[in-house]
Amino acid sequence: MPNTTNYIKGTVIFLTWALLGACNKKLDEIKPHNVLFEDQQFGTPAGYTKATIANYNSLTTSGATGGYDYNWFNLSEFRGNNVRTIDNTSSANLTASQDVDAFNFTNSSSKDFGRSDAFWKASYKALLGINIVLKHINDTESDSTILQAKAENLFLRAVVYFNLIRLYGRPYYQSPTSNLGVSLILKPIETAADKPTRATVEETYQQIISDLTESIKNFRYTKVNSFASKYAAYALLSRVYLYMSGPFAQPNTQYAQLAAQYADSVIVNGGYSLLQGATYTAYYNNSNQANAETIWAVNHDNIVTSLPTLLYQPTGQYTGSSSYSTGQVKPSPDLLSLMSAADLRLSFYVKDKYPGNNTDTLSCRKYMYKYTAVYTSNAPIHYLRLAEMYLNRAEARVKAGDNGGALSDVNIIRQRAGLLPALGLSGQALFDEILTQRRLELAFEGHNSYDYFRNGLPMVRSYSSFNSAPLTISPTDPKVVLRISDDILIENGNITQNNQ
Repeated sequence: MPNTTNYIKGTVIFLTWALLGACNKKLDEIKPHNVLFEDQQFGTPAGYTKATIANYNSLTTSGATGGYDYNWFNLSEFRGNNVRTIDNTSSANLTASQDVDAFNFTNSSSKDFGRSDAFWKASYKALLGINIVLKHINDTESDSTILQAKAENLFLRAVVYFNLIRLYGRPYYQSPTSNLGVSLILKPIETAADKPTRATVEETYQQIISDLTESIKNFRYTKVNSFASKYAAYALLSRVYLYMSGPFAQPNTQYAQLAAQYADSVIVNGGYSLLQGATYTAYYNNSNQANAETIWAVNHDNIVTSLPTLLYQPTGQYTGSSSYSTGQVKPSPDLLSLMSAADLRLSFYVKDKYPGNNTDTLSCRKYMYKYTAVYTSNAPIHYLRLAEMYLNRAEARVKAGDNGGALSDVNIIRQRAGLLPALGLSGQALFDEILTQRRLELAFEGHNSYDYFRNGLPMVRSYSSFNSAPLTISPTDPKVVLRISDDILIENGNITQNNQ
């Protein structure tokens, strides 16, 4: 959430109205009760700004394990091989079943046993608020404040749809014109009879690109990185086109070149810089807003996040004991084996011993800024940062045949991490090194499983966890995509379920 406390009180009513509206199955009954307030909300440019801040808020956690960002993190990071569960937090309760559903690729369609239901609903709640703002902005608008709100909401809509398509749509290289994506709702639904179908993967990606391209035209101000910006839109376009570029063996070089071009725009013109040395190892200790490497972050200065729940809990906080601390999800032995003693990124994992477990003694501390109480943190989510742009450009360049440029980019990331530059790499070996550096640099930031599947590679988990055996998920396995929750299918019979 943006650190703009003067706006908080003014947005509470609007945020509550927007979120409650998204939960109600009879949306046609809501509109008459809110027409007057809606007209008042958008009667001045300041009203657009306040409503937009409410939409940023919708991407933060609501409740211990509810809301948007907690579920996004679980569904994105736990489906890779960077994490290892060391304790069944509770096979005896539903929360624990939900927490490990994605990790085990069970992909439950029940709201009681998986996080798909909560994430889907949180996503479309966010889209409701975004679409309400955009509905009130016409094509002839000239006010700078309102156009800025338009740009930011278009960017947010692209973010929400991109996260949805990554989870519910098959990798882009796999028949995007026929595989199903998600429901594209571009205006507030005002009647219960309006039951949208699922667009294709290609249509979903094209909408994301359209929103980002249109947002770039409308940005009028540069704010702190808690807010969207023109270069945040460029950065997300780089990621989107990279996902569309396909496997290294058969890349779409046109999309790879676009991914490189957008990353290049951010690197050369964005004004960001890679943190170095001690400043780099302290990257996750502070708020995002003074961070020169972060392009865009979901800010939690005023709203705590529950992400540390399963990752790391300081001494004396977990179960009230002063003798130990820990979360139940640790960095995997496979991930840690890739880091040498010289790698500065080891500093992102701290000693954190769990009673009776002498093997998994490290915990990820990327979400521990301003720890205030058990299970909560003010840690921002650094959704887009400059290091990813170098890695995007490296991968895009090697796919387009520019081995020299790709090697230069990946060595920037290696050397920043305290490693010697890689020498003489090209082709497949260089591509493999780029993916390794993506895994190390972006670990616990929601990239891991997608990097395998979008590149036509299996996700191989060679290690066991508390109650989970090693497993391999092929990029063509139906389990790559989540199942849509049963409740959503009951409410909207026009939505087709993903096969498993």
